[in-house]
Amino acid sequence: MKRVLLASLILSGFALSGEFTLKKPPESLKKYYPPQSEKFEFLNNMHTMSTAFYAVQLNINDGNWEKATQWAKKLVETYKKTAEMVPEWKKYFDFKKAEAYLKAVESKNVDSVIKASQELGKTCAKCHQDNEIAVKIYYRFPNFSEIKIEDPVEFMEYELEDFMVKLTRSLQALNVYLSQNQPDKVQEHGMNFVERARAVKEMCSKCHTDKRDVEAITGKDYDQALNTLEELLNAEKPDFNKIKQITAKVTLTCYTCHNVHYIPSKIKSAFSK
Repeated sequence: MKRVLLASLILSGFALSGEFTLKKPPESLKKYYPPQSEKFEFLNNMHTMSTAFYAVQLNINDGNWEKATQWAKKLVETYKKTAEMVPEWKKYFDFKKAEAYLKAVESKNVDSVIKASQELGKTCAKCHQDNEIAVKIYYRFPNFSEIKIEDPVEFMEYELEDFMVKLTRSLQALNVYLSQNQPDKVQEHGMNFVERARAVKEMCSKCHTDKRDVEAITGKDYDQALNTLEELLNAEKPDFNKIKQITAKVTLTCYTCHNVHYIPSKIKSAFSK
């Protein structure tokens, strides 16, 4: 029973609350992430501490207090080093609680370890709650503001956000003229949408250098849908219902990409201002 209790109480120390505020990561953190460093020193310390924390739990459950103590020492050592890496975050670290945790493990008293683990875990949880999501977005998501793409309709280079506006306007114009039953306008703006939607593959490849990643989203089904839409638009008597159906199929790819990238890109853009 003590072993189960130990596991549940330790993990509960890392729970996040329902509300949190995203804040731009401090400048001193930059030196531990690309492009300044490819070693991810800060992130690796997080993994080291998380592993050590769980290793203590596993070894106590196994009755191996010697190994548990070794891992506890590694955790506390890394904890202190990490506190020095980002001075702006020093307030989140509590060395007294870290030492109390180590002493609890050394005492071989499960109840003491449970209590000390909870107290130390709260310091980690607070920092994670305040900073983890912002750091992941800021350092691990691509910087879309640096991506430029040539518009195949106007033959001008645009920043990604401006190109996406062009793409969206083409789609909206297509839908407007479909509803107004204007075949010439449907064909004009529909073909603009097709050409711009095809250029999305080039946009994806700016970050996704593995072709398999691009094909997973804008692959054969996407290409075929655009080809079908082009054929329908160029028909002597365009079938508006079929055009609407195939356009909806194409836009499913838009939604898939937006679900992954849109919100993080907006947050990262806000951090950059």
